[in-house]
Amino acid sequence: MIRQITLIRFKSDTVEADIREMNSGFLQLRNVVPGIKRFEFGPDLELEDATLDYALVIDFDSVNDWKSYRAHPDHAAFAKKCLPLIEQVERVQYRID
Repeated sequence: MIRQITLIRFKSDTVEADIREMNSGFLQLRNVVPGIKRFEFGPDLELEDATLDYALVIDFDSVNDWKSYRAHPDHAAFAKKCLPLIEQVERVQYRID
């Protein structure tokens, strides 16, 4: 199984309504590829000072499922729509048992 963790810092002018709309979009992406086993996301709880604003954790059955998700037109369109809100994005993928 493959896990991707994505961390996001929003631009300073991003408003709560933008984040709610992004949440709705993530809910729709949950089932776009059959190989997605886990799709969790949400805003940072601000328990520490030096953190990013938002996180996603997505588990895939295989690297091919991850590739299918990344290339899927719904994912690409959603990512393009969200890019204007994002100042920084960091991702890591790793294998889990």
